[in-house]
Formats: sequence, structure tokens, C-alpha cells
Amino acid sequence: MENVLEQISKVKRDKLGTDIPIVIFRALRHFTSIYASDLLGEKGANILFVNAGRTLGKELGKVLYDQDINRYLSNVSDFVKKEKIGIINVAEFSDEKLVIQLDECITCAGMDNIGKRICFFEVGLVLGIVEYYLGKKLSAFESRCNANGEGVCEVTVILK
Repeated sequence: MENVLEQISKVKRDKLGTDIPIVIFRALRHFTSIYASDLLGEKGANILFVNAGRTLGKELGKVLYDQDINRYLSNVSDFVKKEKIGIINVAEFSDEKLVIQLDECITCAGMDNIGKRICFFEVGLVLGIVEYYLGKKLSAFESRCNANGEGVCEVTVILK
């Protein structure tokens, strides 16, 4: 049986191709977030996006896995850049935490400062990728966000 990534990767658009404009992606995220907030409240909607990203991150972990952590992170970084999600930089890596910066974030790079952090899906994506590698449940949060005027998106994963 195919995994989810294999299923959703099948695209037949001979004339239009596989790319979509970022504005369409962002509109989908924005309006989905509004409706999810109406149904679940803002906190519930944020949890929904984190968990969706976490599930995708775990699926990616299966595909990109390498026993060596540096090669694994390199595989992840290459995938994220190739798929135009952003550019990953490891800002900090210790026994206590892993801090990943996502430059040119697909969700919010270039946006005006809206006074809040909005990249919950990306938090979940990073979290799922790290959880898959380590084989245990962890926690993560967005420590910086372009949409909050902080110049870069940053996800901090607590490793202990």
C-alpha cells in the first residue's frame, strides 16, 4: 500500500504543471485557519495545524530517514528547499533543544507585521520530523516569526 506522500504526489496537469502561486497557498491557509478558529477556537485551530504538520513530518521522516543525524537534517533541508517551503538553518543543537530557522517561509515571508506568530503547521512539520528520528513524543513552539516582525521563522524543539 502506498504511503500518503506517494498518493498526494501524483499530479496530472500537463498544461498547468505542479506549482501553485504562493498567494493561493496562503489564501487557503488563511481561510482554513479562520474557519477552523470558528469551529474550534483559536487555540484549537492552532493545535489542528500543528498536528497536521506533525503527521506530515513523520511521513517525511520515513522517506528522508538516515541513521546519521547530520545526513538526516541535510535530507530534510534539501527537501524543504526543493519543495519551496523555505530554507532551513540549524541555529542551535544541544542535548536540551534544537532550534531550526526557516528563512523565506512559505507561509509568511515578506508579510507585514501582523503582531502574532502564525506558522503552526511549520512547527508541527519540524516536530514530526524530529520525533520520527528520535522515536519519542516531544514538544515544540514557534520562537520567532516573520509575521510577528521578527525577520525569520524559528521553531524550537524541546528534546528532553
